[in-house]
Amino acid sequence: MLYFGTTAMKLGVFIIDFEAEVLRKIGVETLIFPFNTQKEILKEAEREFQVYLEFKPFEGGIIENIFGEKIRLNALGCPSSKELREKNLQKLKNIEYEVIMDFIRYPSPSNKEYFYTCFCKECYEKARELGYNLNEIKMKIKRYLEKDDVNLLNEWFEFRKEVIKDYLEMSKLKYAFFFTPSLSVLVGQDYNFNLKKIHPMIYLEPIGPACIEYELKNMRGKLKEMIMRDLEVEGEDVIKKEFEKALKSKAEIEPIVIISENIKERLEMLKKAKKVHIFAYSKNKKNLFLKLLNAM
Repeated sequence: MLYFGTTAMKLGVFIIDFEAEVLRKIGVETLIFPFNTQKEILKEAEREFQVYLEFKPFEGGIIENIFGEKIRLNALGCPSSKELREKNLQKLKNIEYEVIMDFIRYPSPSNKEYFYTCFCKECYEKARELGYNLNEIKMKIKRYLEKDDVNLLNEWFEFRKEVIKDYLEMSKLKYAFFFTPSLSVLVGQDYNFNLKKIHPMIYLEPIGPACIEYELKNMRGKLKEMIMRDLEVEGEDVIKKEFEKALKSKAEIEPIVIISENIKERLEMLKKAKKVHIFAYSKNKKNLFLKLLNAM
């Protein structure tokens, strides 16, 4: 438990390496493990901690962009694919732990030309089912790339959102990692979805997908201007601002932030949260966690 004055904050950690002693000292309550973590480790962890598993609902599929190019992006398969949906949901049979969905989304600007996905056969079928004309959407995206008119992307963003919503209604899963509110529109996520708990990934560093600076570096023109306006502020203040936006959701909000030298200051920006998760504990990051312990 971390205290800011009289305000108490519970802590959770995404786990790469499990070292109970360090996590116990910090007062961590919740551990989130990769899905394929060995059962022996999970059983040991659940003696002292609340255990969750990360679950990637669209893992292993192929996507197709507006240029007809196909690729396998590991966790980012086609959200419309019935076969892929069912194949991954089968993994949850006989699982003893709650799961938190990760990559419950479409590719982002950081995926460059594969941001403009998916336009496979199953996407056309899903579009007809949901009342969208995917050919028209594709033409609008191509016009956007020529004219830089971000309004041409509105229907595409809406379709992406409806497909993700459709999956959530089908799967009945209720916990998810999300892009922050200002970025979520880009990947088909919406804080008004019927979820029990949302974990906004309030990552600032330009180190990979979902990180605000990294995503911005891969945007251009009017789209980047739109997202910059939505962010409203820059620098570390983004953490507090995006958290406050997330709190408007009906879901419980438990943000997750990246471990860093100034983790205590970042957590203080989130002191209204009942619980904050930290990404990620590993042996080579132990010193940063011990620094947090010393600041408690």
